[in-house]
Amino acid sequence: MKLLIGLLIIFFVYSCNKDENEILDKNLFAILGQSNAMGVGEFSKSVKYNSICFQYLSSRNALLELEDPVGEEHLGFEPAKTGSFIPSLAYNYAILNNKSIVVVQCAKGGSSLNKKAEEDNLGNWSIDGKLLKNSFIKIDAATVKSKTKLSAIIWSQGEADGAAIGRGRLLKNEYKQSLRNLILNYRERYGETLPFIIITTGRHTSCKVCDQGNAIVRDAQKEVAMEDEYTFIGYDETQYFIERNWMKDVVHYNQTGLNDIGEKLAHFITQNNIIK
Repeated sequence: MKLLIGLLIIFFVYSCNKDENEILDKNLFAILGQSNAMGVGEFSKSVKYNSICFQYLSSRNALLELEDPVGEEHLGFEPAKTGSFIPSLAYNYAILNNKSIVVVQCAKGGSSLNKKAEEDNLGNWSIDGKLLKNSFIKIDAATVKSKTKLSAIIWSQGEADGAAIGRGRLLKNEYKQSLRNLILNYRERYGETLPFIIITTGRHTSCKVCDQGNAIVRDAQKEVAMEDEYTFIGYDETQYFIERNWMKDVVHYNQTGLNDIGEKLAHFITQNNIIK
């Protein structure tokens, strides 16, 4: 009897000392791209739910409860200004799957995919650019800290390249090949079946040629997803945000749109069994 009581006490003490993020099975999402990945919504209207959702901060090598503004000024990346789709994604996915969610945000406003589209030294995601290399650093550290492998990449980018295409500085096939290369770079590091989930690029409300370029980017994104078994269009409604009054300005989504993106992404990933 004394032995049984002693074992129960040890079990109780061990359970109480377990870090919260070790209790549930975890998924780790990397959020990559430019300003709509970063988020320029409204903190006050962002989803508030933190108990099993965390973000990794590389500047502190820490996991903190997830809330907007998600992200940080570190390694060339930026925080939300001030709301993003990320809490909505994490909250809804956690509820649907009974998972603890860890997010590592690697987003930079104005960044391009192809270096031909880069303006004002805002950074690009090519093999020669700092953003790709720094995202490896941050994601690697997040996997160590969270003790879990990378589950999926969420990609929201294309406005910079759309403007470059519309202005004749970049071709559709160049953007498409850059996207293929980006996916390959992440899969070479994190696994050949790593899910790469795209939020299609939205509209431009004041520049006609930029808007035409964004439409070409959307076509390229869909073609890459059709041609690759583990690349997906997770959300394809941003092109309708003007009619829904979900635009904050000429290219950025407001918090209503961002919350919709997060919720529907969570359902898409779950319903299609994207993460094995």
